[in-house]
Amino acid sequence: MDRREFIARSAALAAATSLPTVSLAEEKMATRLIPGTTEELPVIGLGAPTVFIELPPEGKSAPKALIHELMRHGGTVIDTPAFNRGKDPILGPLLSEMGIQDDLFLIGKITTSGKQEGIDHLEWTERLLNKRPIDALLVHNIRDLETNWATLKDWKEAGRVRHIGVSRTRTTNFDSLEKFMKAEKPDFLMIGYSITQQGPAERILPLAADIGTAVVGAEPFKAREDGAFFDIVSGKALPEWAAEFDCESWAHFSLKYILSNPAMTCIVTETTKPHHAEDNMRAGLGRLPDEAMRKRMSEYFLNL
Repeated sequence: MDRREFIARSAALAAATSLPTVSLAEEKMATRLIPGTTEELPVIGLGAPTVFIELPPEGKSAPKALIHELMRHGGTVIDTPAFNRGKDPILGPLLSEMGIQDDLFLIGKITTSGKQEGIDHLEWTERLLNKRPIDALLVHNIRDLETNWATLKDWKEAGRVRHIGVSRTRTTNFDSLEKFMKAEKPDFLMIGYSITQQGPAERILPLAADIGTAVVGAEPFKAREDGAFFDIVSGKALPEWAAEFDCESWAHFSLKYILSNPAMTCIVTETTKPHHAEDNMRAGLGRLPDEAMRKRMSEYFLNL
């Protein structure tokens, strides 16, 4: 399916699909500015599920269905696969086949140590995504930070990437990250943040807002381990007061909590199921909780 056919089919399906409460024809996913620019990003994007790394038994229809849900809801952000696992992830060639890589905001990462190893990894990512400049490149989990950050600055100066930054997930010690952010003022930060992973809200998110760093939330459904958020809420009804901020599902409960922090620019979500992707994208519609409601949500969930 080429780009024109893909967009036509997306529009037709969007028009034919009946959705509860909010009509997508009437309301568009919220966007937020990348600090220091006039560029806006839709607030919900996609992470890198396994079907973006290697083809499942059902073939290309599985990853294409996720991309379809992203785009028909107005999303553009994809956090592309981070690790070279011995063969190229299928996402890059798939986007080229569909002809849509220039319609998306693609995030790549350095996941190696060593100067030449980092350069090689970035060049591999550039070839894989078939996009120049790449929208954003990050030093994954601040690995070999001094070496890899210098490489990213070189790439930005050469026009091979538009935004550079770092990622940090699954930690409660933010000292080194805070020091780096104050010294270098990165364009982007990807951080693990959720209703059960609230540590970044104390120092890191306020600092990002102060220095003008865009923040991409990762692991929005993390609780003890990936995906455990849904284990906790399984079989439980949403509280009635969730309707006050247009919350239609437990996924919305988590995502709207995260987005209601004003320092957040967008969230990337991982799923292999199109109907879950659709639900996640709809969290970008409607109202968000205020500070009093955020506290109520946190207390309620942590008591489950």
